[in-house]
Amino acid sequence: AASEMPRGIAATEPTRGVAESKEEEEQERPPRCAGGGGDLELAAILAGLGLSALAPRFADELIDAATLRLLTVEDLESMRIPPAAARAIAQAVTTDPTSAGSKKLVVHELLDNAEVHQKRIESELDEHREELAALKDRLSRRKIPQTMVCPISCEIMKEPVMAADGHTYERACIEQWLATGKGTSPVTNAALSSTQLFPNHNAKAAITDFLDEVRADGATIDDRD
Repeated sequence: AASEMPRGIAATEPTRGVAESKEEEEQERPPRCAGGGGDLELAAILAGLGLSALAPRFADELIDAATLRLLTVEDLESMRIPPAAARAIAQAVTTDPTSAGSKKLVVHELLDNAEVHQKRIESELDEHREELAALKDRLSRRKIPQTMVCPISCEIMKEPVMAADGHTYERACIEQWLATGKGTSPVTNAALSSTQLFPNHNAKAAITDFLDEVRADGATIDDRD
């Protein structure tokens, strides 16, 4: 039995190593933004409390909104959540019948607003992608500036926003990246100092002018035909 132990250990170690390397590769690969993504309910609760920066801790512990409702203040503090934040989170999701009504309304309002926001930006992005598909032939004749392309979707952006890493992304894509609990840059994989996003008006104006030129170029070609 003693002589068989090394063989068992040796046989399992390579398999575990391959699995770990695949898992690390998947974690580092930015996702395509194509609807859904992440626990939006948990993200909405944290955003409503001004605690979006804590999302990565819940992601590390594999805690979603349903599990969050089962945790006590002590459980949250054991996850290194600051006491004041732990109390605020527990209060926001409490099912105490003496105060559940008003708190549930607040949470539901946050969720409704998040859902409306998500649907709006996804709808606008779908329309934008349809137009890009229609302009595909015209775009293929032009050199597209890299500053107009989202590092996650690899597409010309509709609503460019700048993240704390200094890079500009399609709003829907970076919001879905952050909603999964990742607190890192999709480009550098370094930790983000903040999850705040700011509209990049210069990029938006440049993209608008560029697409106007592409449309005008197509109209000129059609007229000559």
